[in-house]
Amino acid sequence: MAIDPASFSSQLVAATRAGLDKHNNTQQATVNNKIRAFKALDGKVDNLSTALKDLSKSSDLRATDTKLSSEGIIKASTTDGAIVGDYSIEVSQLAKADRIGLTFADENWQPPRDGSLTIKLGPDPDPTGSGKSITLDLSTLPANANLMDLRNAINSAADNPGVQASIIRTGTDVKLVLSSEETGTAHKLDITLSGGTSGAYTELDTALTNQTQLSTAQNAKLTFNGIAITSQSNKLENITDNLTLELTKTNVGEPLRLTVGRDDDAITKSLESLVSAYNGLMGRVKTATISKVETGATKNITRAPLSGDSTASSMMRQLRSVFSNLPDGGYLGQVGLKFDKNGEISLDKEALAKSLDKDPDILNNMLLGKDGIVDRLSTTLKPYSQSKGIYDNRVSSLNSEIDRLQDKTAQLDVQMESLYQRYLKQFTAMQQLQSQMQQTSGLFGMSQEF
Repeated sequence: MAIDPASFSSQLVAATRAGLDKHNNTQQATVNNKIRAFKALDGKVDNLSTALKDLSKSSDLRATDTKLSSEGIIKASTTDGAIVGDYSIEVSQLAKADRIGLTFADENWQPPRDGSLTIKLGPDPDPTGSGKSITLDLSTLPANANLMDLRNAINSAADNPGVQASIIRTGTDVKLVLSSEETGTAHKLDITLSGGTSGAYTELDTALTNQTQLSTAQNAKLTFNGIAITSQSNKLENITDNLTLELTKTNVGEPLRLTVGRDDDAITKSLESLVSAYNGLMGRVKTATISKVETGATKNITRAPLSGDSTASSMMRQLRSVFSNLPDGGYLGQVGLKFDKNGEISLDKEALAKSLDKDPDILNNMLLGKDGIVDRLSTTLKPYSQSKGIYDNRVSSLNSEIDRLQDKTAQLDVQMESLYQRYLKQFTAMQQLQSQMQQTSGLFGMSQEF
């Protein structure tokens, strides 16, 4: 039988390294599974860490909402800590801005290049001198300036205290409209002209004398639970703790009812984000650490990637202890939270609502107060969630293990190549010997094959 040295050598090398490759591949697969498990855990840790950060900045644990008995009169909004209650509101007057119109034949009218135009913005009278003004030197206007240039000069003046100039074309004439940007009597307009003698100066003075009061500055007036309130603006911020009103219409004789109530949906949603993130991490820990045993006669075991590794389990024990040792002797059941048999948290919305009815601040104090759940969970998570934390270090270590196993594979390739060459040499020599024996036997008439 003829010998194929290369084929025989390859088969023997393959048989020799099969077991070694299987062992090395199994080791690499095991390490890669651990890497994936730790990365998945790290992602869930990040989710919980983010939920805690969002919760620490959120006002939703004390969220409130508003309801109005009639729409279109006011807009109401609340912020963290608004007082729950009912309010009666009657608006008798809206705040208005002062607005004056000066009439000209057309927009090509040329303003004077002499004198100065002063626009004062302030209360009338102004005994304290609290008003502010803009004085426009008309000689600084460009040559051949028109009404639009005068408008632009007013609007772009560096010391403009809050006056807006615009041009309105009526079809028969043109009006230069001067408006205070803010409402209320503290922002009344007073326009004066001085120091000029030209014909255009006289025309502008005449326009000022015949000015049209398009809107008179006035304050908003309302009663809030029977208390009279006056405001320069239609927006009343913090009229009572953390309550803002924006007036849009009067309702004399028809007071509306404003109800500020707890926003249970916002509170529940905020708390559920914490519950979901915690349970997501708990579920990932169980997947990574608990092996599966098949039912039936075979009872095959699918080993979890981190089976026997205490890192993740230790983390969960630390997190669980935070919920078990609450400040001031509190317990989770007070806010509708409880652990089930699987170690996950569930939320009882009705129990939470009842607790908040008794103590509106209980949830905020338990989670966000001094030594509260959020701070303690964040502190517990920090060694795992921070850059180059525990899980990052484990992944780094496992990647080094992969590198070592790959180096081992490379070394095995070199060893197997050396073994192949040795076998090839031996089988080639055997083949040559066989050929020589066949030639010798032919000399003696032998036909036997070796």
